[in-house]
Amino acid sequence: MKARKLSVLQLMILLTLVLLTGIAMGTRFGSAEAIERDSIYHEGTRAGRAYIDPQFNRSMVELSEMAIPTVVSISTEQSFKFGQRGGEIPMDNFFDYFFRMPQGQEFKRKGVGSGFIINAEGYILTNNHVVEGADGITVELAEHESFPAKVIGRDARTDIALIKVDSPKPLPFLKLGDSDALRIGEIVVAVGNPLGLSHTVTQGIVSQKGRKDINPSGQNIYSNFIQTDASINPGNSGGPLLNIYGEVIGINAAVAQANGIGFAIPINMAKTLLPQLMEGKIRRSWMGVQVQKVSEELADSLGLPNATGALVSSVVPGSPAEKAGLQPEDVILSFDGNRIENWGDLTWYASTAGAGKKVSMEVWRDRKKINVALTLEEMPGEEKVASGEDSEGLGAKSDILGVSVDNPSPRQLKRSGITDNSGAIIVNIDRNSAAASAGLRPGDIIRKINRTIVKDREQFRKAASGLKKGDMVRLLINREGDALFVAFRI
Repeated sequence: MKARKLSVLQLMILLTLVLLTGIAMGTRFGSAEAIERDSIYHEGTRAGRAYIDPQFNRSMVELSEMAIPTVVSISTEQSFKFGQRGGEIPMDNFFDYFFRMPQGQEFKRKGVGSGFIINAEGYILTNNHVVEGADGITVELAEHESFPAKVIGRDARTDIALIKVDSPKPLPFLKLGDSDALRIGEIVVAVGNPLGLSHTVTQGIVSQKGRKDINPSGQNIYSNFIQTDASINPGNSGGPLLNIYGEVIGINAAVAQANGIGFAIPINMAKTLLPQLMEGKIRRSWMGVQVQKVSEELADSLGLPNATGALVSSVVPGSPAEKAGLQPEDVILSFDGNRIENWGDLTWYASTAGAGKKVSMEVWRDRKKINVALTLEEMPGEEKVASGEDSEGLGAKSDILGVSVDNPSPRQLKRSGITDNSGAIIVNIDRNSAAASAGLRPGDIIRKINRTIVKDREQFRKAASGLKKGDMVRLLINREGDALFVAFRI
């Protein structure tokens, strides 16, 4: 009986010790410090190890928080009149017939895009195609403050535009980086307003550099794009592509049809043009050559050790290149100290070096290297047209047709196959005009208005001055060497 009581006592003591031990352990491991130490984020725990450095996660959060206030949403509004498109676009007749929309009734077309602030004074970089043709531009900051914006300068040939807002206080801004130093595989972050979802942040890597022949605005532009798998969607256009230092290394511009592929304009292209954009005018330089890629076979036939540089296929008569003695079959290896690794880079270097600048080139000719000095000139009229600049005061203008024209250069005439030296080239066109809706575009050479032959811009002005609202107009134009008629009602 005594032994049985002792056994119960021992049991009670044992249970008491277990209970006290459990409380002690609960107090220890249930504390906030212990929970934090032994949570799934603790790298030392076997079951919940963080396989990605938590510091990387914190860094991405900090980068995003820094960038978001510097990125803006851009809303545009453009007026157009219903029923003023040409007969070549049947959808107008469709809507007129079924909905009886009044001819000439004005409507508003809205657009959205992104941009980013580059200094405290409110200057903003974006894409040209985001603001081109807009009657009104509104910029919304991350704090939902809205300001009207004005275009300071834009360039359709690079799809870059500079706009400005007037803010009562200094604005946060991004630092511009060095896109030339960018390497394939680097982590990048895109910020913008895709599909109207403001201040969206996506992350990826640089998939490739130097992508060409990508035209986000549907125009022929100088393209040397950064390719990324960071998600870029409609509405991202004009937003920044950032490196891990929070520096802008690209301006998001294009989305490929395949999912997961986006493109950005290298920021160094924008930095080169920024002083001219600030002045509101792009003045390109020009050397006057047509160049092509050097293939392995061409390099071998020319005795060139490597397939590099830009092969001169033709020299424009009277151009700086002809004056400097450049010849077809020359291979330009360097331009103003820049090695020509990709033949297409020569056009960019030559167009941005500046009119009047004397440059030195290393040229491969007759199986040896020679040095050629050349003085650049301002790019002739057709390139000014392609740049998308306003052409007030340039050539003759017809308000009723909505086009401005100039006399075509010998180069333009020769390229178009025109041998009688007559015609007037379109240098600017009102996007809301019936002429634009009928398909006319800068670079078209007008040869006839109705039955009147157009020999030059002065004859164009006289012929167009006889037109009145409601007239049916038939134009004979030359486009890239082909003749075609275009008819529309003004």
